[in-house]
Amino acid sequence: MPAPPFLVFMYFSECLIVYSYATSIYKTRNKFSILISICLYAVLMLVYKYVTSQEIFNILFTLMCNILCIYACFKSSFKSSLFHGTILSIIQFVSEVAAIYLISHITETPNNSYMENTTIYMLDVMISKVLYFTISRFLAKLSAKEDSAKSWGRWCSLAILPVSSLFIIFVIRIITNGLTFSLSESIICIISIVLLLVANIIIYIIYERAENNSQKLIELELVNQKNDIDMQYLTLLEKKNETMNVMAHDYKNHVLTISNMSDSPEIKAYISNMIGDITKYNQIGKTKNRLLDVILGKYTDICREKEITFETDIMSDNLKFINGYDISALFNNLLDNAVEAATESADKFIHLEITNSLSSYHKITVINSCDIEPKSKKGKLITTKHNKDTHGFGTKSIRKIVKKYNGELQWEYDNTNKQFKWIILFPYG
Repeated sequence: MPAPPFLVFMYFSECLIVYSYATSIYKTRNKFSILISICLYAVLMLVYKYVTSQEIFNILFTLMCNILCIYACFKSSFKSSLFHGTILSIIQFVSEVAAIYLISHITETPNNSYMENTTIYMLDVMISKVLYFTISRFLAKLSAKEDSAKSWGRWCSLAILPVSSLFIIFVIRIITNGLTFSLSESIICIISIVLLLVANIIIYIIYERAENNSQKLIELELVNQKNDIDMQYLTLLEKKNETMNVMAHDYKNHVLTISNMSDSPEIKAYISNMIGDITKYNQIGKTKNRLLDVILGKYTDICREKEITFETDIMSDNLKFINGYDISALFNNLLDNAVEAATESADKFIHLEITNSLSSYHKITVINSCDIEPKSKKGKLITTKHNKDTHGFGTKSIRKIVKKYNGELQWEYDNTNKQFKWIILFPYG
C-alpha cells in the first residue's frame, strides 16, 4: 500500500483526467461539479485503502466512479455516461497493465511485485497516468460536444467491446500474475494490450461519427420543420390576402358609387380619405415574386404591430432563380432575426434592399437596429438564447441556402450606430 500523500496524488490525478476529458465533451451541471468529482474519487480512494485493494474490485469501483462522475457532474444522458465512463476505464486499465509489464521487464522482477518497492511503484504509477492522460486527451480531440437534450447515447451498445476488453485484460493479468517475462514475452503482452486499445479507439471513432451524424440529422429536421411551418403560414396568408384584395376592391367600388351619389364636398373628402387607406393596405405586389410579396406583407404587419420602421428597396430584382421553399426559409430567417434585434433596440428599424448589378450578381442587404453586439466564434454567429438546443438554426439555414446557390455571405456590426448588417451576393447564371 503506497504512502497516503502519494495515494492522494494518484486518485486526484485520475479525477482531473476524467474531469478534463468530460469537460471537452459535456457542459457541467453546476459550479460545484469539480467538488463533486473530487468527493467521488476521495470515496474511491478510501474504499481502496480501508475496504479492499483487490484488483478486480478496484476495476469495478473505478468503472462505477467514472460513470457516476460523468452522469452526476455533467449534462449527460446515462447511456452516454456509460459509454464514455467505460472507455475511460479501459484506457486507465490498459495504461496500468502496460506500465506494469514495462516496469517488470526493465527491473527483471515478477509483474506482481511492483508494489513491494516504493520507487518502482511510484514510477509505474507515473508512467500509467501519463499514458492515461495522453490517450484520453487524444480521444477528447476526436469527440464532439454532447448534450443530454438530444438523443445521445443511442449507440451505447458499442460499450460491449470496452467492457469485454476490461475482462480480457484482467484475465491476462491473472494468467501472467507472478511471472517474469523475457523481452519477447513482454513485447507480445504489450502488443496484445495495445491492439485491444486500438480496437476500442476504432469503436470510439465509430461512436463519435454516429453521434455526429445523429446531431446533424436532428438539426436538419428542426430546420425543415421550421421552414415547413413558415411555408404553411405563408400559404394561408396568401389566401387571406387574395380574399382581402377582392373585398378591398369591391369595397372601394361601393364607396366610389356612394361618393358619386352625393354633391357634398365634405362627404367626397371623407370618402377620398377612406379610399386612400384601402389602397394603402391593398398594395402588396412590390416585387412581382408572389411568395416574396407575401413574406414582405407578413413582416410589414409584424413591424407595424411592434412599432418598427420597415423600409424596402426592391428595385426590379425579384430573385426568381431561387425556389419558393428557399425564398421562404431565407427571408423568414433573415427578417425573424432582424425583428428580434430591432424589437429590443432603441431606434427600431429594418431596411431591406434587393438589387442587381445587371451582369454579375444579385445583392440582398438587410440592416437593422441592434443595441447589443452579437456574439460570434470564428466568424460565425452564436445564439444568445437560453435554450441553445432548439435555437441558432436560423443562421445555419441562411448559410446553407447561400451555399446552395453558390452565393457569398458576410455580416458586420456597426458599434457606433448600433446597426447589424447582412450582405448576400448571388452570382448570375
